[in-house]
Amino acid sequence: MAEKKPIYMWPAHWDRPVAHGPFGAVSSNSVYATRAGLEILQQGGNAFDAAAAVSLALSVVEPHHSGLGGGCFSLIYSAKENAFHAVDGRGIAPRKATADLFIKDGEVQDEWKDLGGQSVAVPGLIKTLETLLSRFGTLSFAQTACPAIRLAEEGFGTSFTGALTMYDDSVERKLRLSPAMRKLYLKPDGGFYRFGEQQKNPEIAAVLKHLAEEGSDYFYKGKVAEQLVALINERGGCFSVEDLSEYKPKFRTPVRTTYRDCEVVAFAPPSGGVTVLEMLNILEQSDLKAMGHNTAASLHAIAEAMKLAFADRSAALGDPDFVKVDTERLASKAFAKERFALAGEKAGEYAAAENIEAKEYPGNTSHFVIMDRFGNVVSQTQTVRDWFGCGIVADGLGFVLNNAMSDFSAAVGALTSQGLTYGRANAIEGGKTPLSSMAPCIVLKDSRPFLAIGAAGGPRIITGTMQGIVNAVDFHLTPERLVGLPYVHVITNAQGLEVEYGISEDTLRLLEEMGHHIVRNAPDQAMSTMLNSVMYRDGEYFAAGTARVDGCGGAISPDGSLVLEGVSQEK
Repeated sequence: MAEKKPIYMWPAHWDRPVAHGPFGAVSSNSVYATRAGLEILQQGGNAFDAAAAVSLALSVVEPHHSGLGGGCFSLIYSAKENAFHAVDGRGIAPRKATADLFIKDGEVQDEWKDLGGQSVAVPGLIKTLETLLSRFGTLSFAQTACPAIRLAEEGFGTSFTGALTMYDDSVERKLRLSPAMRKLYLKPDGGFYRFGEQQKNPEIAAVLKHLAEEGSDYFYKGKVAEQLVALINERGGCFSVEDLSEYKPKFRTPVRTTYRDCEVVAFAPPSGGVTVLEMLNILEQSDLKAMGHNTAASLHAIAEAMKLAFADRSAALGDPDFVKVDTERLASKAFAKERFALAGEKAGEYAAAENIEAKEYPGNTSHFVIMDRFGNVVSQTQTVRDWFGCGIVADGLGFVLNNAMSDFSAAVGALTSQGLTYGRANAIEGGKTPLSSMAPCIVLKDSRPFLAIGAAGGPRIITGTMQGIVNAVDFHLTPERLVGLPYVHVITNAQGLEVEYGISEDTLRLLEEMGHHIVRNAPDQAMSTMLNSVMYRDGEYFAAGTARVDGCGGAISPDGSLVLEGVSQEK
């Protein structure tokens, strides 16, 4: 008798269609940017060429997150060199900046931190893209800029987050202070662009064309640099033209650890990468798979790892060019075992480890990931820091300047707008890079890049990226699942364990019994951890972007078509 086949209830046996293909994949926070990167891969470009196209497209369509006036951390794997590189284009403090930059009469001036010329760091994005293309790319800046120029000239639909941010109080203040910003980002009648409504930016298109013809000198030297310096200083800054003309991105040494059967490569300090690694090393002491996904036991272990690592981060990190950061200890298994030993069955509050403080030497954000058919990988996070940065717009240039200086310690122990505190190691100094939560990561399995991942969301970048790696490694989830599941986030027990909708009330009650103060996000909460990831498995590349905002994964199918999440194939 023939063996009976199991009967399935329709459509339980179907595999969910996802964006994947053998020729490369892209995940970003915009369908326009994902399409731009895939177009470059279609034309024969590599992941570094595509990264420039994605980055520039995001600068046009999502100026509230990132842009030409901001910076980035780019973690890359060059298959040709079989080597990882961490390119720090975050931007640095102007040379005249001092530790009391935000202090007046002994008090921190929050308006200066958020809206003033004092808040602007030297923009690093353009120089970083030029560096990536010249060293690793195969196409010219002009070729990779074509999609962004087309979007700026022909128009693009306003993103969900782009429409949402206009109602924020901080954005309202920035618009009020800057006629140039109002002209650039509002309708002619002064109203907001709503979700899906078409807008254009011919000013940034012109800037991109000049960059394509003249290179980065157009931005960092000459009239544009003079215009930016004058505007920044008019609003309280301390820039000189040399701050721009002499700027160069820094190559950092990536940090690494193992997690289960994988190796994790992360961006070095001053990023949040080593904090991701510390959390993973602490969690490796627990059998999360046996505990179960998002159970009270596994979430308790995850929350304690977060608090321990954030406590160390508050004291241990700074720009390694200015302070001695014990990165080796922070990323070590032995240190993780010491820290894990402090965690118990109840929620704890933790201080930084002893002798972990960085020592002085003597004398809102967007992420994208790309894998190409050549084996190259780019995981890049870029930002203007707050929504629309500091709101300073140079008339006629089409972009907003960052307020990344507010990630420095305005004073020891002062709380940042993202709920973080730092010590003396992150004090302001000329030429120094401020600490950042940005944490692009690449995970290897069997010595091959297996997962490229990162996130947007302030300090939730660190916790979200860590949970994404846990979901991929411990629970074998693919990108379309790991980017969309409920996440948790905590810095200190006093601030509370933030939980997204979708974790059961029974689980939350158990966590409360363990001593966690639960902070529930509303079911319609739009923004939290905003993950993007690309995974390689079985000879194909799988991409997914977070549906919490405007995320979009895409790949190139076997017949050469572009496959985009939520969009049919395009030749």
